[in-house]
Amino acid sequence: MANILKKKEKQTFTTNYTVNKDKIFVSHSSKDIEIIDSFVEKILILGLEIPSNRVFCTSMHGHGIQSGQYIPDRLREEINMSSIALLFISHNYKSSEICLNEVGAAWVTHEKEEVIPLLLPDVDFTEIGYLNISRLGLKIYERQGILKLIQDNKEKLNPNFNLEKLNKQIDLFLKYFNKSKAGFKSPIEVTESDFTKCFTNHLYPYNEIIRKSIPAFDEGIHKLEDVRIQNKLLADLNELKLKELWYRYSVGDSNISELKLLRNGNWLFNTRWEINISSMWVSMNDELGYEFILIRSEKQEPFKINSDVGGENFHVGILNDGTIISSNEYYNNYSVIDGQTININDYGAVDRYRSDESHWIFIITYYHKTGINADKTIYFCKKLDNGEIEVNEKNLTSYLSKLENHPTITKYR
Repeated sequence: MANILKKKEKQTFTTNYTVNKDKIFVSHSSKDIEIIDSFVEKILILGLEIPSNRVFCTSMHGHGIQSGQYIPDRLREEINMSSIALLFISHNYKSSEICLNEVGAAWVTHEKEEVIPLLLPDVDFTEIGYLNISRLGLKIYERQGILKLIQDNKEKLNPNFNLEKLNKQIDLFLKYFNKSKAGFKSPIEVTESDFTKCFTNHLYPYNEIIRKSIPAFDEGIHKLEDVRIQNKLLADLNELKLKELWYRYSVGDSNISELKLLRNGNWLFNTRWEINISSMWVSMNDELGYEFILIRSEKQEPFKINSDVGGENFHVGILNDGTIISSNEYYNNYSVIDGQTININDYGAVDRYRSDESHWIFIITYYHKTGINADKTIYFCKKLDNGEIEVNEKNLTSYLSKLENHPTITKYR
């Protein structure tokens, strides 16, 4: 009965919006994924109780482009189906051609007041330039900015949100942001040199980790079959806390904030995506920028849900005691366990994903060849997944030779 009522409530909720024009288009740089991820989850989904299928965000699991879809067509479709476009502006955003294309598409499709620039900490009002479409950008890392965004656009977001629940989620979002600083620097902070960021902070440490893990190997690309060495390599890489560490695969890419080995032998990416590694290839080369770690993650069984909902799913929520709840319960903020309804915020709930497909995944930094050539790497992974290219040293070497170096590497070589 409870499940039936929930379904009925959801149906009533969604019918309040204009048919085929109720989506929220979130435009951002993939380099800013951590703060965007937190904002979408805490403010939009949990705070405003917006169904997750109304939010389109290219870099987030469950909210973006699926494998096999043609990216430009999907973006055009999502923009046309949205009633509001949120542009998360940062220096990363302003330097991204893809992001600026999304700005143009949103500008053409929507009224000016429906395209809203939201400032991240490393930009100021004076730096928005032509991105200042209809108003000064709101500072999304301040309570006042978040509340003004919601107040000005509540009809397009959710006119019936619970203010107490929203304020609680704003507190959690701001607490997360202030604790992590989300990797942003103040606009007036003195920045490191390009050489230091590229070589000293990333390429040299990454290269050293690989060489320490496989000291008996010579230069080149090798298949790494010892599971103990695989795990040690990823554990050591995680300890580096590289700010520009990424994974790229056929569905897209994302920054890596954390790698964690689970008791079941799987690896956890960013506390969310559970990876089952069946194969690993490693590149070690005298030319910095050619290194990479390439893993194959196998298709997995779905999670078994422990709450009264029951069943199985590849996307669930997990409480701090290990109890697995359904994704709907996670996003609705409540779960029913042994006949009792609990508030999952009291149990440190996180969402968790497994993939129902196998994927080849590059783990690199932004400064590596496979990092700076994002689109080509994603396309290459898709061909690997489809079996169009055999994974071996010859083919991987050939692929690397066709990629461009990062400009900083070219400059100092």
